[in-house]
Amino acid sequence: MMPPPSEPPARPPPPTTLLIYPATLLLGSLFSVLSPIARYPEPYDDAVTASASAPINYFARKNNIFNLFFVKLGWIWFTLAFVALLLTYPPSPHRGRRQFQAFVRYALATTAWYFVTQWFFGPAIIDRSFVITGGKCEDALSELNNVRNEKGVIGAGVEDFGIYLTATACKAAGGAWRGGHDVSGHVFMLVLVTAVLGFEALGVLAQESEAEKDAGASANAKTTAEAGNEGRTWTLRFVGGVVGLGWWMLLMTAIWFHTWLEKANGLLISFGAIYIIYFIPRRIIPWRNVVGIPGV
Repeated sequence: MMPPPSEPPARPPPPTTLLIYPATLLLGSLFSVLSPIARYPEPYDDAVTASASAPINYFARKNNIFNLFFVKLGWIWFTLAFVALLLTYPPSPHRGRRQFQAFVRYALATTAWYFVTQWFFGPAIIDRSFVITGGKCEDALSELNNVRNEKGVIGAGVEDFGIYLTATACKAAGGAWRGGHDVSGHVFMLVLVTAVLGFEALGVLAQESEAEKDAGASANAKTTAEAGNEGRTWTLRFVGGVVGLGWWMLLMTAIWFHTWLEKANGLLISFGAIYIIYFIPRRIIPWRNVVGIPGV
């Protein structure tokens, strides 16, 4: 593998491009407050959204098709789009290194997603933060206490049972995850997915421009570049579709779900992961040699 350049070119987008995310959350939050069609009954829960008489927007329902088959499966869509980008890297002496470093960036993003939303040596980080701030699985605990009392078993320590439940396990047990600070996993995941794919797609476009310059000096390179252009075009369209739908669902989350602070914390956590993967390498060369910079 050829080493990366010691100085990155001016191609990587500036950090200010990430302002689209707080702007989206602000837009959604303002819409939820100011628009008559965005007002929903309180308390806002699954029972309300399931009621046919409640004036609830389609995207406010957790069972809407985009939430079920796109957001809930978001990391699968992200992986498919990322792999498609990897496979369409233009021919280059740096291609092997670029693909390996892109895989490292994917692994880092996946690790961040897994620790924050799925598992972190037990419950995920967002589940741990929820419990630490006073949250618990209320209905499941009540049912467990009733069962214990009916059997004549002293319920000592039963209330502690909620501490060991994740949000998923709580719902599976028929409980309700209430009472704590519920960091928005949707905001975290959607921001991370769309930002990573956006940076990677821009890197592929930069490589494509480089390949076209090389093709101008070589007939064989020109033929090879033209052969890969069509597949690359369709890949970029697919990636653009994932990013576009991800942004739309981020806006819907901003309108319908979570408090402003819960959404802001999800955003900040995702920004931390993005900063480590895409911005620190621009300043720290040893880290750049590991994770690389898209298109460099």
